[in-house]
Amino acid sequence: MDKTRVDIAVLAGLDPWDWPEDAADTIAAVVRDKNADRDVRIMACEMAGDLVVMNDDMAEMLLNVAADETEDEEVRGMAAVALGAALEYVDVEGFEEPEDAPISEAMFEKIQKTLHDLYLDPKLPKLVRRRVLEASVRAPQDWHEEAVASAYASKDADWRLTAVFCMRWVSGFEKQILEALKSKDDTIRYEAVSAAGMWGIPEAAPVIRKILRAWKDEDLALVTAAVEAAPYVMQDEAQGLLFPIWEEMRREQEDFLGEEEEELLDALEEAFTTLEGLSGLEEDDGDGAGL
Repeated sequence: MDKTRVDIAVLAGLDPWDWPEDAADTIAAVVRDKNADRDVRIMACEMAGDLVVMNDDMAEMLLNVAADETEDEEVRGMAAVALGAALEYVDVEGFEEPEDAPISEAMFEKIQKTLHDLYLDPKLPKLVRRRVLEASVRAPQDWHEEAVASAYASKDADWRLTAVFCMRWVSGFEKQILEALKSKDDTIRYEAVSAAGMWGIPEAAPVIRKILRAWKDEDLALVTAAVEAAPYVMQDEAQGLLFPIWEEMRREQEDFLGEEEEELLDALEEAFTTLEGLSGLEEDDGDGAGL
């Protein structure tokens, strides 16, 4: 078996924080190797975006792959997407403590400019252009609102999916998110539920309530998104909707749980923690002493 496939498969079986010290070198070598199996390179690109191994050199490599016209479209797309986590981290945390940032401010600005330039290139393959937009919105800029609106207005289903995904980070699209919640496409509904949770849109409550009550008949990824959104969309009734699902999942834990079931259980437990935190914030606000 190809050694690069084995090396990447070994890393894929570990949590990133358990990766060996040479993991970054292993990943980078596969990303750069145009003769490596395409699927292995895609997996390596995804791993390269993990904050555990991200730095300016890794970001530069991914950016070069995304911009390389001779590269496979799927590889280019994943290389672009892999930059998203670092963009979001520094967009939220800033550079007050640069030693904690995965990339430098100069690299952050370079990524933003390069992704924007790529998006504006009319010759860019559709898949790569979509992935460039999906990565770049993780650190929103002024141009994103028009780009997302244009994607949503498209008759192309792929672009509409990208648009709803982007609405998780780009503000001003509550109406479109609520519209997307009515889609018959589970993938679009998943992104719409996630976006509704991100912005805490209360009008999304009926849809999320319906998903949670009929969770056994729904796609588990969609249910997981609804679980994650519930504390922010419908805080007062979330506990009552989530607890019966959690009880049944715990009973089934004695049997084998697949990956999606494990993710759902993790999301439920995280949601309870979130609800507890939100409740604590409300109590603190209520106990605040006035002058």
